Amino acid sequence: MRFNDAVIGVAVILFGLIVIVHVQSYPDMGDGMPGPSLFPTVLAGLLVIAGAVQIPRGIRSKAPLAERLPEFTARGVGNMLVAVLGVVFYIYASDTLGFLLTSFCVMFTLMLVLRAGFFVSALVAAGAAVCIYLMFNKMLMVPLPIGLFAF
Repeated sequence: MRFNDAVIGVAVILFGLIVIVHVQSYPDMGDGMPGPSLFPTVLAGLLVIAGAVQIPRGIRSKAPLAERLPEFTARGVGNMLVAVLGVVFYIYASDTLGFLLTSFCVMFTLMLVLRAGFFVSALVAAGAAVCIYLMFNKMLMVPLPIGLFAF
């Protein structure tokens, strides 16, 4: 199925509002410190904004609200399978190989399957893996598996 951008925008807004309402039940840290509800609330607010941007685009396009697409192709099913296998590979290999190497392998493979060039895939996968590592491990202090780089 292919849905109009307005339908997707409404769904994204509803999801964002549900998240905002749900995280209000999270505990407060007190003393003006941000609690565990801050980050999900900010992300959900961005979802609401993104959904609100999509609705006018969908209305202007005058496309049907939903239309049936042709059946699955072998290439499409293969792409979905590679994405799922990439997640499974990360789950089982990240403790041994570490975040950087595992995420590079997953992103590099996905980009090759989606027909990006070899050097572009390698460069983007390496850059993305390092940026994600720095953002989560160094800035947000989320412990990521070190794996082979534990020296």
